[in-house]
Amino acid sequence: MPKRLTLLLLVFSLIAYLLMGYTVERSNFGYLISIYSFLFLLYFIILLKPDLLDQKTAIISGLLFRFSLLFFIPNLSDDIYRFLWDGRIQQLGFNPFDYKPSEFLNIYSDAFLQELFPRLNSADYYSVYPQFLQTIFKFTVQLSKQNIFAAAIILKTIILFFEAGSVYLLIQLLKINRLNPKLLFIYLLNPLVIIELTGNIHFEAIMIFGMLFFAFLIQQNKVFAAIPALAIAIQAKLIPFIFIPLLFRKTGFYKTLLFGILSLLLFFVLSPYFWGNMNKLTHFYQSLQLYYGKFEFNGSIYSIFRAIGFWLTGYNTIEFLSKIMFAFTIIGFGFVYNLSKNILGGMFWLLVIYLLFSAIVHPWYLASLIALSPFVKYRFVLILSALVPLTYITYHAVPYEQNYWLIGLEYLISAAFLFYEYRKNKRRIHPANEENILLV
Repeated sequence: MPKRLTLLLLVFSLIAYLLMGYTVERSNFGYLISIYSFLFLLYFIILLKPDLLDQKTAIISGLLFRFSLLFFIPNLSDDIYRFLWDGRIQQLGFNPFDYKPSEFLNIYSDAFLQELFPRLNSADYYSVYPQFLQTIFKFTVQLSKQNIFAAAIILKTIILFFEAGSVYLLIQLLKINRLNPKLLFIYLLNPLVIIELTGNIHFEAIMIFGMLFFAFLIQQNKVFAAIPALAIAIQAKLIPFIFIPLLFRKTGFYKTLLFGILSLLLFFVLSPYFWGNMNKLTHFYQSLQLYYGKFEFNGSIYSIFRAIGFWLTGYNTIEFLSKIMFAFTIIGFGFVYNLSKNILGGMFWLLVIYLLFSAIVHPWYLASLIALSPFVKYRFVLILSALVPLTYITYHAVPYEQNYWLIGLEYLISAAFLFYEYRKNKRRIHPANEENILLV
């Protein structure tokens, strides 16, 4: 019976992933959330009964699920069109940080860019993607010969390779920390991770690989060898810079300071598009500033303050609130740096603080927290990962509008589960080898 149940779980999961990839439209919320919910139901069954799967079968299944999502243009995200825009700009000999898309079309005519432009979600902003990603974009446009479908397959394949690397690193980190090897299932089989990273082409996959490689080398006492690993993570997303002060306890102030300086230096060495002209770096910074000071999506504490701001002033106070949220974030970071006893736990809680006070929490932002969840005593992020697809209701009609009741429900349930875990963990030691890897 267990083998038959295992086969059914894996077959039904594969069918659901194929339906999600090849039949779902972002605007069809009812259909989308039904498939997502079904996949999470199967996922939680496996986590509650991990003996249904051996590690080899789980790894093959997790990679197969990802592979099954290679052959379609992302249907839940339109970011791919900006990736290809930046790649084509470089192919034409231009720096992607020199022009906004809306500006570039006024000075250069190109058939592929004309095809991409109506699909861009960021036509009036400079690029926010670091050099390493820009190199991937250029390579993809060249190899795909400007075919969007072929480009999607290439980008997903690159992400799949990094995902395979992350799985390997998770296995090694679980061994080093003497944890149950089946804790790997938490990340390997999580539907949000599979759909949002490989399926919808989000480069958190590269960041996750880099930050796990960084943690692996730190735990091997290869501190300065971890600089290139952190650089990989930062070249996907800038946020891993916040991990550097976690080294204070291990290496002391001066070595940590040197580590930070060398990491920053390596970032610029690997970013020749920023060399020689401050305007390019300024454009990059301006877009980041606009992104974090203008846009909002699925914020938690931010949404509460936003509602208060509307009540007091009658308009959206996001510019002021973004500064308040930044201050709270820095204070939270200070507590984590002071209290963290190990690198992986510190990374987890820093990211929790970062997202807690962020105005933008897209579903795929949770992937890095899911990757770190095996190394902490808490599983509330898994509950949040199952609820965050509710935010896709935003896209069911035009103009897009968030449903703050669902956002409230999402965070209220997750917070209640966190409180339950906190009370439970006060009375217990982390049971690394228990059968149940979900409810620790």
